[in-house]
Amino acid sequence: MPNIQKILFPTSCSENAKKAFRYTLSMAKYFGASVDVLHVCEPSIDILTPSVMRYQLLREQKQIAEKKLAHWIKEFEVHNIPFNHDVEMGFAKETIASFANKAGDFDLIAMGTEDNNSLTKIIWGTIISKTVESARVPVLVIPKGIIFQDIQNIAYLAPDSKGWRSICDQVKQISVDFAAKLFITHLPNAKYDVLNGENHIVLDDYVRALNLFAYNNNLHLLVTISSNRNTLQRIFRYSKAQKMAFKTTIPLLVLRER
Repeated sequence: MPNIQKILFPTSCSENAKKAFRYTLSMAKYFGASVDVLHVCEPSIDILTPSVMRYQLLREQKQIAEKKLAHWIKEFEVHNIPFNHDVEMGFAKETIASFANKAGDFDLIAMGTEDNNSLTKIIWGTIISKTVESARVPVLVIPKGIIFQDIQNIAYLAPDSKGWRSICDQVKQISVDFAAKLFITHLPNAKYDVLNGENHIVLDDYVRALNLFAYNNNLHLLVTISSNRNTLQRIFRYSKAQKMAFKTTIPLLVLRER
């Protein structure tokens, strides 16, 4: 997460997304990074629309989306931050990751959660989980209402596989760069080796027990891994990283497994 130079912020242009964007702008100032705001406009064209009219209708939809995005960002102070905004036509759950992967120069994708209603939460949660699954860069999930502050306490949510240590050095470097205290948390069934100077904590689960631990230790950032999974695994079940992205109440940084 440190040494961030370029951040992608996908947005639905909702009211809830504004707080996540303020968090992202504060983070960009902290790192001296630029921010690209991406709004994905999903085409709403009837399948029976003649092809000769399709291009014009898509163009009009994109123009409306561009005005919507421009209006949404008007209230933010972005004058001292290198800033761009884009509108892409497509479906958000595929477009966000592919946009970032194609550009190839983003260091982080920052995404706010949504909870206006249960349907919105499910839809946007699916978009977040798909982005976590497919993006080649780290994804930061920002819960509603979180304000950016100095990161002093970090918890690494280690997976229960033997590969948990493969990314541990990267997490340790994050804590060093922030001068933050690092907790390495495990579930009861996980097998791990404890090295000198490491704070290892065993939690009953990564929901209730984690929330209590986070409250008692004033955690500012959670870090976990998005593992490489095969096609059947992706179809039939969410990864642990995706499930945590749905439920987090603390900013969650999802790193790619090496």
